[in-house]
Amino acid sequence: MITKEKVKKEIDRLSDTELEKVYLYLSSLNKTKKTKLNIRSLKLKGKLDNQNLRSVAYE
Repeated sequence: MITKEKVKKEIDRLSDTELEKVYLYLSSLNKTKKTKLNIRSLKLKGKLDNQNLRSVAYE
C-alpha cells in the first residue's frame, strides 16, 4: 500500500522539470473533481406540475 510518506520521498527525488509535471498533473486532478454534472431538464411549461407522474406514465 502506498502511503503519503512514500510519495513525499519520491517527490523529493524528482528534478525540477519532473516536479513541475507532477504539480500540473495534481492540479488537473483537482479541477476535474470540481466540475459539476449538467443535468438535462425538459421545458414542459408546467404541463405536468400538478399531475401524478406515476399514473401518467402508466397510461
